Amino acid sequence: MLKISREGKTCRVELFQVNRLNTLFSGLVKKQLQELLKEPGTSVVFNLEGIKFIDTAGFEVLQDITEWASQHGSQFKLCNITEDVKELITLVKLEGRFTFCTHEHSEEKILVVLD
Repeated sequence: MLKISREGKTCRVELFQVNRLNTLFSGLVKKQLQELLKEPGTSVVFNLEGIKFIDTAGFEVLQDITEWASQHGSQFKLCNITEDVKELITLVKLEGRFTFCTHEHSEEKILVVLD
């Protein structure tokens, strides 16, 4: 479900073979992201390219992980947000809650794919 690549203390994470972040697997995503961010100084870039929908549970995970990272001295950023997700962020009034970045694709070695 998550494709994770690591370079030093930076992890690049993306959802694998899904186009939504919803109740069905948001708890698992949260647990896996918390595990990555528990070491201080870690940076996780969560690539949302291709994600067309995030439900309430998905947004709760993103908010919780943002807070978790801050509490553990780490960084959590969202990148490659689709127009659909931007619209959802506006509709649920979460502008300003997340850190966004742009991310170019690179040839990275995949550390692990977690189901």
